[in-house]
Amino acid sequence: MDRDEKFRRPADPYEEEYQRQLEEISRIAGDTGGEIDLSMGSADDVFASEYQRYGTSPQMGGQPYGEEYMNRQYAQSRTGGVNRLPSRAGASRQRREDNGGQYPLTQAQPQYGAESPRQNYPDDDMRERRPSRGGSEGQRKRPARGADSERTGADRSRERREERPAPRRNSGQPTKKKSENRAKPRASEELRFGSRNGGRVPAHEKSNPVGKFFRTLIILLLVIFIGLNALLYYYITLVNRRGRGDRTFTGGSMNSKSVTNILLIGSDTRSEKENGRTDSMILMSVNKDKKTITMTSFMRDMYVEIRGRRTNGEDIDVWDKLNAAYVYGGAELLMDTIEYNFDISVDDYVYVDFFAFIDIVDSIGGLEIDITDDEAAGLEDPLGEQNKYLKQPEDTDCLDHGGKLLLNGNQTLAYARLRYVGNADFQRTERQREVISKIIKKVKASDPLTINRFAKAVCSNLSTNMSRAEMMLSAYKAIFSVNYEMKTLRIPDEGNYSFGMHGDQSTLDVDIEACRDLLRREIYGG
Repeated sequence: MDRDEKFRRPADPYEEEYQRQLEEISRIAGDTGGEIDLSMGSADDVFASEYQRYGTSPQMGGQPYGEEYMNRQYAQSRTGGVNRLPSRAGASRQRREDNGGQYPLTQAQPQYGAESPRQNYPDDDMRERRPSRGGSEGQRKRPARGADSERTGADRSRERREERPAPRRNSGQPTKKKSENRAKPRASEELRFGSRNGGRVPAHEKSNPVGKFFRTLIILLLVIFIGLNALLYYYITLVNRRGRGDRTFTGGSMNSKSVTNILLIGSDTRSEKENGRTDSMILMSVNKDKKTITMTSFMRDMYVEIRGRRTNGEDIDVWDKLNAAYVYGGAELLMDTIEYNFDISVDDYVYVDFFAFIDIVDSIGGLEIDITDDEAAGLEDPLGEQNKYLKQPEDTDCLDHGGKLLLNGNQTLAYARLRYVGNADFQRTERQREVISKIIKKVKASDPLTINRFAKAVCSNLSTNMSRAEMMLSAYKAIFSVNYEMKTLRIPDEGNYSFGMHGDQSTLDVDIEACRDLLRREIYGG
């Protein structure tokens, strides 16, 4: 039996598919004239090296398809006249002659990258025609194998890869070197110009959410604080400053750093330059230790000694009603008279005329006051005087009944000036304290826009002897004392006065020592 027939076996479909793919790859590679390029780098050499590497295939029944098996298959194809591969067949005959006419059927497989059997192929079988990659020749032949024949297929393949230009992954962008692919800084790291650590934040200086929150909060509070101070300073610029006049008595024994006394002066004069009689004298005392605000009304008819200086600078020492002190020497003489008679320290004052009081009440939308029918009827006289000054009909804002009513500024002023209903001047001072308390309570519960209107109305109608710095300090104290307990007091208290007549005027003769004890106890806690 012929040796070829001895080793011939039925055709395997996998082998046929291999043959078909080999033909197609050879055609694409440009092998013509029945001559196939078997040098490393051609398409079927890749298949040959892979078949050398794996040896047998379990999927094909464990049949060997290494080097020797490949040689037999090429020989069969050649003798059968199908897919003639003279180069492979020549190599197979040469190998058979070298082995004594026997086919070396061994299972040992060469390692990947070892010398390929193509190294034994004759030089005349290694010619090929390939398309030209440049120039005008169109096609060129590979150089004959001489001294280069000792190189392995892996070496030649590696050299060809090195000769190819590096591919560009992004169009128009060169491939970056590995040394340039440096790790980007983390998102938590920030650039710091001029730092010695390359602009990176040390671990102990990385952002802390809690610290960042408090920093933001502090900045926000600073912005609010600056804004409020600017607004407060604007209000203070609206106040009319009279300056501090000459004082004679400033040594009242009732004096404490924890207590601030400001005298509120209300007058029905038509001009601030006119020193008329004061209808309202209320000492507002803020005690920050006891957290109280005490408003003390001094009765206008108290018969007291007035000592000090007149407005023209002359000395004065007379006995008269308390409200006459403002007529003689203005606010300075009035403060001297209170301090001299009642031994309480009074350094600052705020003056407002009654008609400016109308704008102040209207700025907060009026006040809700519970009045009696007699009080409603009694408002007719003060309203008639006020309407004449305001140049409006005499019966404007008059009431025909009492009850819990919302009074506007004009009606509220008439209610505070009402004198001939009830217990005369005693009840009038009580109404005045009630009106001031209701104003404070309503302002505390108002929205920012209402407070802004109120502040403008008050400051633009006030006159004071305090400097702007002192007014700022007093404003801070007022802000921090809005929740203090409100108390009211009247001098003289019940049982500490008697009605008297001096000359042609009725007066209140008071017990000075009893009045001093009451002030010390209620304001200073002594």
